[in-house]
Amino acid sequence: MQLTRTEPALTRGKTMKYSVFLTLIFSVLLTQACATSNLARQTADQVFPVSEENKMGKEVAVQIEAENKVHQDPNLQAYIRGMGAKIVAAAKNDIPRGIRITFTVVDDPKTVNAFAIPGGNIYIYTGLLKSASSEAEVAGVLGHEVAHVTRRHVAQRLLVMVGADQLIQMASGKDPSGLAGLAGSVAAQGYFLKYSRDHEHDADDFGLDYMVRAGYNPQGFVTFFKKLGDSNVPEFLSTHPDPAGRARTAQERIREMSNTPSYTGEAEFKAKKQEFGL
Repeated sequence: MQLTRTEPALTRGKTMKYSVFLTLIFSVLLTQACATSNLARQTADQVFPVSEENKMGKEVAVQIEAENKVHQDPNLQAYIRGMGAKIVAAAKNDIPRGIRITFTVVDDPKTVNAFAIPGGNIYIYTGLLKSASSEAEVAGVLGHEVAHVTRRHVAQRLLVMVGADQLIQMASGKDPSGLAGLAGSVAAQGYFLKYSRDHEHDADDFGLDYMVRAGYNPQGFVTFFKKLGDSNVPEFLSTHPDPAGRARTAQERIREMSNTPSYTGEAEFKAKKQEFGL
């Protein structure tokens, strides 16, 4: 006969109390993280209003598109914008008033990257599209970049770069040359914003929600970031650190979701890549 060891009631009680304690600690930390993120966004809203971000964004876009080759196939642009529109519709309640999110494909098959600039313009390189295997993988990247816009990470990063006082001077019109110079610096660096780890996790979190609401299988985020982590793509890693670790974190979050979409668009994306010569 097999004997079963029974855990003493006192030990079980301690274990339960410890479990409750850890749950409470996690809840407090999560609440603090959310509060900090929201406070940072509120600060950005006050110091650098959307109207000024849009002005800078227009200058940055002109310079970026002068120095990079925008893809000339209108059908490819329309295809990516159509995918992006689904993400934007899913994020509509989070988009700051006055921000218009747009998507532009850059014709550079050797660069695997995507980035958002002030004002909500999002650029995605053909090198990234070549590396992706499904619409869901691309949607994961687009969702992440849209989240950088909705969470005003761009404005928050600018606060860190130049400081609140100087940014207020620029936004108030007292230092227009400074604003133009900053816009030039932003454009010169291209995908300039090396966000904090908190920003990246925040964008991952909201981006996952957006792609799910848009009808895409969130596993696309996991597979693409894991793929890039395994392949060690330098230009992507420079602005999207630790993709493999973030893929694991996303996988854990997906396990907590219920009724996630199954659509990956793998066959559709393969056909489109052939059509556009990617």
